[in-house]
Amino acid sequence: MEIKKVPPSDYEQIYRLRDYSFPSVYEGDKKEDFKFWVASSETLGAYEENQLIGQLLVLPLNMTVHGVNMSMGGIGFVATYPEHRNKGVMKQLMQQALVSMRQKGQLVSVLAPYSVSFYRYFGWELFVDKVHYIVPRTAFPDFGKQRDDVKRFSFSVVDTALFSDVMQFHNELCAKKNGAMLRDAAWWKRIERRQPTSHFAVVYELQEVIGYIRYTIDQLTFEVQDFLVKNYYAQQALWRFMTAHAASIEKICGVTSLDEQMGFLFQEPQYKRELTRDVMARIVDVEKFLQQYNWRELDASLYVQITDPFCEWNEAIYEINKYGKIAKVDEENVNKEHILELTINHLSTLLLGYITMERLVYLTNVTCTEEVIRQWERAIPYQVPTFYEYF
Repeated sequence: MEIKKVPPSDYEQIYRLRDYSFPSVYEGDKKEDFKFWVASSETLGAYEENQLIGQLLVLPLNMTVHGVNMSMGGIGFVATYPEHRNKGVMKQLMQQALVSMRQKGQLVSVLAPYSVSFYRYFGWELFVDKVHYIVPRTAFPDFGKQRDDVKRFSFSVVDTALFSDVMQFHNELCAKKNGAMLRDAAWWKRIERRQPTSHFAVVYELQEVIGYIRYTIDQLTFEVQDFLVKNYYAQQALWRFMTAHAASIEKICGVTSLDEQMGFLFQEPQYKRELTRDVMARIVDVEKFLQQYNWRELDASLYVQITDPFCEWNEAIYEINKYGKIAKVDEENVNKEHILELTINHLSTLLLGYITMERLVYLTNVTCTEEVIRQWERAIPYQVPTFYEYF
């Protein structure tokens, strides 16, 4: 078996394997979008006798980690023909993907797992809780009657100026978040190809965008795809806009974060919510990630020893000094009680903000002094990650 980057002459094999392995066959705009990303990504294939038997794509993306935007590899379209499973095909593809991401400077990687335990084996870990909500008409919130400055457009009838405002606002807001992706023109084009019936509602205050939603209306359902606001007034204004459709819809559904506490100010917050954990992340290059990380408070040197069987370059003891400088150190030069020993899974979920230091100590066999634990708690910024993109 040979693992290599798929040449353009074999792209038809990529398309066939994708269509065979996933529930629906791509046609029209979706197929054009897939072709674009096959050509634009690190498209890796496993071959036997010049025939493609397995594949994955590493999309060149980005992710904001506690206000620092980092290069990110998005793993997608992972597939193997059934007769070639259980031969280690995917193991070799994942190992090559990690090597490739490191070479390209992609410090983190995100994927949507078909099996959490499978990807956890390779070092990825859960890092987002999503809440899928369905608000029936009987529970629509009432935020009063008010004339809001809301402008509307759609992909089918694009207002260039409004769309420009939305794209700029989206990235300005996401740049301050944790776990968000900045969208470039190619990503917006992907969204348009995959959800061409999307509408936009943009709320302004003093001619400045303070929030927007992207949504579709189909079979009496108002489905929210994006919901970004700068303040509570914008949130109220957009809910007033959505509930103004009450005569023609039966429910409003969408996805939000557990931390948003959506419904807290609803008059009737008894609506259906479902918690899902369908996104995983891992740090690809620990040393460079630590160098870019936005440490909160460093009052003494921290030491962490990483176990990462699939990225041997990460296996070391790292010192983070009180100035945020990173260095690899020898074990004999550090008091063992000061060293925090973590797997790459635990380091990733900890620094990405999904789990607190206190909770990590409780759930795992982490052993170090209480003072070291408190120092790590002071050093790590607390901001729950939210990641809503899909690939």
